[in-house]
Amino acid sequence: MEFNIKRIGYAIRKDVTILKNTGITALAVASGILFIGLFFMTRGDDYLSADEFMGLFGLCYIVLGVFFSFAILRESHNVKSNHLYFALPISPLERLTAIWLTTTLIHTLIFTVMALLVGQLAIVAGGIIFGSGFHWVSLFSDGYVKLIKGYFIIQPIFLCGAMTFSKNGIGKTLLTLLLIFIGILFYGLLLFSVLNHSYGVYPGDLIADEAFGKASTDFSGVGSWFFTLLFGPVMLLATYFKLVEKEV
Repeated sequence: MEFNIKRIGYAIRKDVTILKNTGITALAVASGILFIGLFFMTRGDDYLSADEFMGLFGLCYIVLGVFFSFAILRESHNVKSNHLYFALPISPLERLTAIWLTTTLIHTLIFTVMALLVGQLAIVAGGIIFGSGFHWVSLFSDGYVKLIKGYFIIQPIFLCGAMTFSKNGIGKTLLTLLLIFIGILFYGLLLFSVLNHSYGVYPGDLIADEAFGKASTDFSGVGSWFFTLLFGPVMLLATYFKLVEKEV
């Protein structure tokens, strides 16, 4: 089948309809947590800063994004209905595009609007109860842009985990990430020790501090691009092949 935007729209509508009740419940819980947290942040403070708001906003935003990433693919693992799921007239690429758009762009838009409304209500309630000054909630900042970019980079990891693991997907995905991180850490330490054991370059020495500083300056950009590609497009590609495998 040719790539068709209308089929993507239909798939998004289907997923949103199926997840409507679950999504409303999750957003209601997140709204309650945001309201209570932001409400008490206004106590003794006349201004709710962007940093204070972003701390709680980021936590709820990412947690709900991960939750929706696994919930939207739950149907593909249901042995009673997955044959109907994969029988829909839509290609794996179109299906993956619809899933990605729903769990990134749509999730971000809905959660941002909800958080702005809840934050403003918390400021108003804080002004009434605690006498804090009224002001508009501050959200759109460099911190917000960095948070959204970070979520867009790491979210494909959880899509791949949701497609790979049929049970306890979140826990297994987090455990896999932890093991990979520990493996990379030990590999880096081992490689550093092997290459520099005869030069006396170890943490605490002046030459070591200078070496670490230069390495960070020279390679931090390269590392960022590497992990962006690894966690973003590569994980989406892996998810695509998993979808193709399940359809076959």
